[in-house]
Amino acid sequence: MIALGSCGGTEDPVATGPAPDPAAASESTSADPALAAACGDFWGDPDYRAPQSRVVLDRAGTAAQAGPSDPLFYAMTGDDIDETFADAPAEAVAAGEELSEWFRTQPESGADADLDAFRAAWQQLAGACAEVSDAAAWTVEPGDDGTKPATLVCAQTFDTPGTLTHFANANVLTSNMFKLVGRAPQAVPADRMDEVQETADLLTTQIDAVDDAEVGAALEEVRAPFLDALDGDTWSDGLQEPLTELADACDTAGYAAPEPGEGDDTDADDDEEGLA
Repeated sequence: MIALGSCGGTEDPVATGPAPDPAAASESTSADPALAAACGDFWGDPDYRAPQSRVVLDRAGTAAQAGPSDPLFYAMTGDDIDETFADAPAEAVAAGEELSEWFRTQPESGADADLDAFRAAWQQLAGACAEVSDAAAWTVEPGDDGTKPATLVCAQTFDTPGTLTHFANANVLTSNMFKLVGRAPQAVPADRMDEVQETADLLTTQIDAVDDAEVGAALEEVRAPFLDALDGDTWSDGLQEPLTELADACDTAGYAAPEPGEGDDTDADDDEEGLA
C-alpha cells in the first residue's frame, strides 16, 4: 500500500478473481476514454502529483477523530467522488458510489465507523480502474518485481497517507517513520519494535517492486536503521540524509518529492485506531 498502500507495500486484502497485470494497465488501447479519465483523476497516473485518492485516504484516516463533529465535511468527500466518476462506465460508477456512501454514513460514527467497509470499497474501486491505472492495479494485487513505476513508489513514500498501512493514520510514511527511527539521531523506541519490523517489511516490498535501480538503492538506505534496530542496534542516525538521497532519486525518476519533513505532521496522534 503502501499501500505505500497502500500501497504496493501496503497490507491490502487479498483480491478475489483473476488479477490484472499492472504492467499492462497504462498500455490498454481498448479502454473506455471516460473510464481512463475518471480513474486518472482519482488515482493520479502517471505522475501522482495530487490525486483524489490521496485526499480520500486522508479523510478516511481522520474520520475516527473528526467525523462526529463535522459529518457534512466528510459527506462532501462522497460528493466529490461521485462527480469524478459521473461519466464513467456503470461498473466504475457503482464502485465509486460504494466509496462515496461510506463517507456519507460512517464518519459520524467516529471510532465505531466500519473501517473494513472502507477497505472493501477502496479495493472494489481499484478493481474497476485496474485496466487503465497502474496505481489501481497494484492496489488490487502486486505485480512482478522490478515493474512498479518509480513515480508511484515515490508518491507512496513521500505523500500518500498511511491509512491502509499498518500505521492506520492520515500521516504520510516519512512522518510515521520519524516516530520510529527519527529524522535526526535518536534511540528507537523499544516498545514499537513490531512497527519497526512491519515498516522494514513494507520498505522491502517497495525495494523489490520498484522499476528504478537508483530509487531502490536509496530506499535500501532508508530501510537500514530499521534493519539495524531489528539486529539489536537501537541507536539511529536518523533519516534526514537517506530521505534527501531518496528525494533526489525520485526527482530523477520523474517525481518531484518534497523536502524531507515538509508537510509532515510529526506531532499527530499515534494512537488512532487501526484499519487492520
